[in-house]
Amino acid sequence: MWTIVWIVAASGLALAMLAVAAVAYLFWHYGRDLASLDQTAFRNYRPAQVTRVLARDGTVIGELFEQRRTVVSHDQIPAHVENAFLAAEDARFYEHAGMDVLGMVRALVANVQKGRVTQGASTITQQVVKNFALSPERTLERKVQEIILARRLEGLLTKREILELYLNDIYFGHGRYGVEEAARFFFHRSIGEVDLGQAALLAALPKAPSKTSPLRDPQRAKARQIYVLRQMVRHGFASEAEAQAAIAAPLPLASDARESRTVADADEFVDVVAETLRERYGDRVATLGATVTTTVDLDLQRAARRAVRTGLTEVDARRRVVRSLTPAAAGRRDRLLSRDRVKWTPGRLVDAVVLEQDESADTIVVGVGPVRARVHVPVGRYHDADRPLAEQFPTGSITRVEPLEDDDHGSRAQLERGPEGLVVLLEAESGEVAAMIGGDTYRRAQFNRVLAAKRQPGSAFKPLVYGAALASRQFTAASIVADSPEIYEKWRPTNFERHEYRGKMRVREALTHSVNTVAIKLLDAIGPQAVHEFAYAAGIQSELVDDLSLALGTSEVTPIELAEAYLTVARGGSRRSPTFIRKIEVPGGTDWTPPDQAHPGIDPDVAFVLTSMMTSVVGEGTGRRAKALGRPVAGKTGTSADHRDAWFGGFTRDHVALAWVGFDRPRRIGRRETGARAALPIWLATMRAASDGQPIRGFVPPPTVDVRTIDAVSGLLAGAPRPSGGPTGATVEEFFIAGTAPVETAAPTSTPHGDLVLDLYE
Repeated sequence: MWTIVWIVAASGLALAMLAVAAVAYLFWHYGRDLASLDQTAFRNYRPAQVTRVLARDGTVIGELFEQRRTVVSHDQIPAHVENAFLAAEDARFYEHAGMDVLGMVRALVANVQKGRVTQGASTITQQVVKNFALSPERTLERKVQEIILARRLEGLLTKREILELYLNDIYFGHGRYGVEEAARFFFHRSIGEVDLGQAALLAALPKAPSKTSPLRDPQRAKARQIYVLRQMVRHGFASEAEAQAAIAAPLPLASDARESRTVADADEFVDVVAETLRERYGDRVATLGATVTTTVDLDLQRAARRAVRTGLTEVDARRRVVRSLTPAAAGRRDRLLSRDRVKWTPGRLVDAVVLEQDESADTIVVGVGPVRARVHVPVGRYHDADRPLAEQFPTGSITRVEPLEDDDHGSRAQLERGPEGLVVLLEAESGEVAAMIGGDTYRRAQFNRVLAAKRQPGSAFKPLVYGAALASRQFTAASIVADSPEIYEKWRPTNFERHEYRGKMRVREALTHSVNTVAIKLLDAIGPQAVHEFAYAAGIQSELVDDLSLALGTSEVTPIELAEAYLTVARGGSRRSPTFIRKIEVPGGTDWTPPDQAHPGIDPDVAFVLTSMMTSVVGEGTGRRAKALGRPVAGKTGTSADHRDAWFGGFTRDHVALAWVGFDRPRRIGRRETGARAALPIWLATMRAASDGQPIRGFVPPPTVDVRTIDAVSGLLAGAPRPSGGPTGATVEEFFIAGTAPVETAAPTSTPHGDLVLDLYE
């Protein structure tokens, strides 16, 4: 009997020794070529993170990411969140050295009893090793290496450091990585603000995030949450009462968990931030996890977007994109439909008759000759969401469409695309861009016309020509120059009103009425190089032409350049580059704020006199509509050749704004679509929003500017009143740069200026 016992005991011991030897061999075999842990991969943890872009009031306006993750430190994670994950994944985490032998035995027994794998035995340390240092494949070799490296990692990092890596790296579904992003997504709060029930729900997800998501399978998610809560009670991480309260409560999701917390009203600024980060941080952008505060004022941004949309809609109405059927148009409709053939070429605009509407699909059917085409009308500029299609495109109305294709599936077309528009609003004191609308249909990563479109500014460039003339000291606002035709090497420029000339006039009057001939004569007198230097000092960066057409704004510039030049004038000559970013905060790095970029641009006295002349443009000239702002305004209209570009730029003491309307591929906007008609209303609506509630302040001359009373006709000093008390010539107050005021006195006139004109045309 004892012999059998000894044999069995010896056999058991031998088997145990063999098992130990086998395990030892496995660990030696699979670990002999295993490289040591790369300490930097763990200590310098730099995963892909979300960079958040904020408006100036802290509202999130965009997110830049490769993976949605926001790294938080262990100190930022509440104890009940940590305990929930320990209960769900590794309750003995703080007791073992990377490998939980008891847990492995328990899992083995459970799996044998079930006849399948129902429990895993990986510790949190092993999961970290697997995610950071090994492949995800399930093999014996990988498992052995995982255990070996887990023990090494335990000697390298503290338990808190390992847990921090784990909680920031795990995936929770819906594109969210780490506990912070998961809490923001499901609960719309930071991880430091979640309660016990929410913590248990988060801990329930990593095992199978696609299956247990509360947004996809609420019942399974609730069951898994209950399991975690009961595990927390079992291991002493929560009381029975606390767990029961969370179990009894409904799933603790935010009511709008599926909805983004990002306000998508300032995509132009998000793109500027993305480009700035690429320039500053290069390949590090994906791992920054930065918080970037921009200069955008969301209320002004929305107002500016409405202004652009409204302004372009008004232009469309004047261009008659849709012409409602009238008795006079009925014959034209019939002629369009009775055509035998139609040249249906993609890209070519044709007139078509509206035949029917499909409200459910936002689609109209148009016809021209034998062709019938479907046109999708998305809600937006051409489709008022509050009005039915039948009202906006009545049957029988005529609209311009652009063919897209004509094949076996029928014809498709799109509505004529009207002109685009933009506006940019800057704060004069700081140079911050408070609003920027890059186009009617701008979306992220699209073409931001404010920064990238190069267009001819037309007469909106003239203030820089007049400013250079003032800076040369050869001309003053009172200098007399003839508005008369001249020929320059076979070029005979004309005014906007062709063949209309006013004769001799003061320089101020010439800018007020945007007289082309006078601007050219000023440029001819001082030379293009003087204008180049003045324009570059003010803020223009684009290359400028070296001929007299420069006076008419033929050199293409970007809107932001022209806005910067106007900003310099508004700031009294001090140049400050427009800024879009207030601060970049990088976790663990150095915060960045834009340097103070204010520096001398143009002389203050020149800036003020030019500003005064530009107020006359608004008071009496081409920019009169801007007077509706109800405060002192300086500005200038601009219309390029053949009405291809319409501009208005202007400023108050507090804000500078620039608006533009035109086609991306330059073509005529419309016969009467000038800067005053097409662009100024956009500018005015934007500036009204910016000026609302602001104190009214005028422009104050610097000490180096003199004021003189001059004769309105000659530009000379006004003469003394006639001794007899008879009438004298009309006089005006004028500003002069110190030392440039006239010294001669105008001769007394026997007839007032107005009477002389009447006499001439009696």
